[in-house]
Amino acid sequence: MRVLELYAGIGGMHIAFKGSTVKHEVVAAVEINDVATDVYKYNFPNTLTLNRVIESFSPDYVCSLNANIWSLCPPCQPFTRLGKRMCEADKRSSSFFHVLDLISILKPTGIILENVKGFEHSEPWRQLIEVLNSCDYEYRQFLLSPLQFGIPNCRLRFYLLARLRSSSWNSNFKMGQSESIDMRPPVDAPMLPGCQCTSCSGVISHIEHTDDNFTEYIQFCRPISEFVLVPSDSPKELYFLDEKCLQRYFRVLDIVRSCDKKTRCFTKGYSKRLEGTGSVFQTSMENETSEKITNYYEANKEDEQAVLQYAKLLKLRFFHSREVANMMCFPKSFDFPEHITEKQRLRLLGNSVNILVVSHLIYWVFGT
Repeated sequence: MRVLELYAGIGGMHIAFKGSTVKHEVVAAVEINDVATDVYKYNFPNTLTLNRVIESFSPDYVCSLNANIWSLCPPCQPFTRLGKRMCEADKRSSSFFHVLDLISILKPTGIILENVKGFEHSEPWRQLIEVLNSCDYEYRQFLLSPLQFGIPNCRLRFYLLARLRSSSWNSNFKMGQSESIDMRPPVDAPMLPGCQCTSCSGVISHIEHTDDNFTEYIQFCRPISEFVLVPSDSPKELYFLDEKCLQRYFRVLDIVRSCDKKTRCFTKGYSKRLEGTGSVFQTSMENETSEKITNYYEANKEDEQAVLQYAKLLKLRFFHSREVANMMCFPKSFDFPEHITEKQRLRLLGNSVNILVVSHLIYWVFGT
């Protein structure tokens, strides 16, 4: 396989292809963000990186790259809960429509797309399906969370994988042209070689999905303690929540302990905004569960000083970028250049993919 990474970011798809064990070569990575491009080049210095807008690529140039698999992670902001959801009017969607034109003309053998939940109800999604049908692709769609693979992070994402019907791809994984969306790892999926996750081991095969929180899977996840830095490895730039943050946001924080098995999705706004961007880590008083914390707040919320003193005792901090990378299954070998700040690292990770989930999808559809 010759892979073209569009909207490459920091290289999450690149790493996922490596993790899939499928034989491949990434022939080029396209990313407009300068900071993300720096990180990509730092980790993959031998890959051609194109720091240009996608609209500038002609069919002839893309054809010259001779890539038969395209990976797409278009900007998610037009489709997000925190965004305006005005996707077709958003300028950030224009590059995606250009990609659809390129697909219609060049017809790559395979496509993998990742985006937020909500993309599947958008105009860009409708036009994508129209292009896939008209070009005779078979495809399959998923809404999956890392929780279903034993990872304590609920990063629910939409995935679409497509193959040309006319291709001679030797894969037993069933595709089709149905607009239905799978909400669980399929029972007919082959096991990723060497993987011991809850999906591959069959631990979760009996679970019938019931809600978007994937609460049924949490009991089978690994504890957060396996993903956080041990004291000897902890960097100096651990950010604890100050009094101002605690006073203003304590009631809306998602607080987790090392023994817990779920964190909220880390978004690009993590550490900048405190509501709805990811969990914070409780480093003290582990006997204080989230239920006890909520009960204390409800009983004492009229006494701001009492609540503040209680919050201080919990010693809450943001997860470090390395810890977030661990929960997104980036390998230890992945790193950032020194000039990339901690907040930039968190922002870039918030825009990336969960490596383990995507590796499975690639193997299911493109493995032989």
